[in-house]
Amino acid sequence: MISKDIFFQHKTLNDKIDLVLNPIDKDLNFNNNILNLYDNNEKQKVEIKASAKINNIKELLPKEFENDVNKFVELTLLLKSIKSIYRKSLTFYNENNIFKTSFVLDKLDWRGELSINAMLVLKKKINPIKQYASAKGSQLGWSQTYKVYFDEPEEKSSGEGIDVKWESFKSSKLYWLNKNYQKDVYTLDVKNSGKPPKLYLNDDIDNHLKTLLKLETKSSGMKNIIRDLMYQNISSTVFAQLLTDCLNDLDKLIKEEKNSSEKSIAIENAWDELKPWKQNMVKNYADRIIPDCRKKDALENLKEKLYENENYINELAKLTLNIAQNSLTETTEKIYTKAAIRLTEKK
Repeated sequence: MISKDIFFQHKTLNDKIDLVLNPIDKDLNFNNNILNLYDNNEKQKVEIKASAKINNIKELLPKEFENDVNKFVELTLLLKSIKSIYRKSLTFYNENNIFKTSFVLDKLDWRGELSINAMLVLKKKINPIKQYASAKGSQLGWSQTYKVYFDEPEEKSSGEGIDVKWESFKSSKLYWLNKNYQKDVYTLDVKNSGKPPKLYLNDDIDNHLKTLLKLETKSSGMKNIIRDLMYQNISSTVFAQLLTDCLNDLDKLIKEEKNSSEKSIAIENAWDELKPWKQNMVKNYADRIIPDCRKKDALENLKEKLYENENYINELAKLTLNIAQNSLTETTEKIYTKAAIRLTEKK
């Protein structure tokens, strides 16, 4: 079945490409799409065969091209890793509608975690026809992702969020604030050596304000109402700044890659170069950034839009504050309305 995606505006595969990876060595197997090589010291190189089947592929092209699919459509295998400087892109060959290729993984070439997936693209430009892809490199379908671990994965914590700390804005730690911003309530440090940013609350603010911000009770009293409004304001502002920073970096990386690689490779290379915490933020809120898109496709659609439209980042900048107001645990509208009702009732 073929779907017409809201974002792509051309027909794409409705179902994921059925990708199968099989190591030649019978002692090695993918378990739940994961292959561990870090605990196998005997094998320096591993050969893997890849095959894929795609149903209804002819329907992705206008009727005049249906009998010449191989000339216009290409299935690519992408091998990429954040920690490795080495990455690959392989082209499948089509044999009776079964796409095949093979590759060898050398442990000297890879570090950490390797992601492998297949992407179907249009390999030649065709004259625009409504509902069909026409630009070279247009994405038409994707497979599930396989993982190969060359090093034992680090144990992950339950969640990696923003770090909030109380700190004097007069301290040497926050030296950039000392001259003009000592009395501000909060500041955000996004240049934290690649780690998630830190939110600092000023330890020198008025004691009444500090007591209110540190209030932990959950009653519906006046103090709690004011505290909630303050936190909503801080949260929305911080979220908007972080999201802007993440999107600007992704847009910059995509533009840098655009002239050096074909579309699909450029997009994935840019994504791999984005800091992990920024990847997480963009991925987690992609469906809020593009609310009219299907949730499962939002991230890929966002990358594609940034690649194709030079000014899209400027369009997003106009909406960042609105995205922030609707992306927190409770929307700004709900928090403000609750406060208004409580305050009105108390009168």
